[in-house]
Amino acid sequence: MATMTKRYREAVTVETEAVSVEIDGAQPPPTGFTWRGGRYRILTVLGHWREDAAYWSGGGVEVPQRDLWRVEAQNGSPSRGIYELVAEDGQWRLDRVWD
Repeated sequence: MATMTKRYREAVTVETEAVSVEIDGAQPPPTGFTWRGGRYRILTVLGHWREDAAYWSGGGVEVPQRDLWRVEAQNGSPSRGIYELVAEDGQWRLDRVWD
C-alpha cells in the first residue's frame, strides 16, 4: 500500500514535555499541537533528528538549525495520522502530513 505526503508548512501551537535541562539546544519532545482549530494529541514519537547548518556548509546553501519530529497523533476521532513538526528559531510549524 502506497502512502502519500502533503506539505503544509503552516504555523502551529505545540505543547512540549516539561524538561528541566535542555539537551544540546534541542526542543523538548512535543506532546500535542493545535492546527487549523483542531487539537491533536501525540500518541507516539516516531523519530527526531536535527538539521544543522554545519552539515550543509561548503555547498553554498544556508540552512538554519532546526529540529524535526515525526509523530503519530490523533485529534479526537478514531483515526490517527502521521505528522512532521519542525521547530526553528523558537517557532513551530507543521511541515508534512501522511495519508
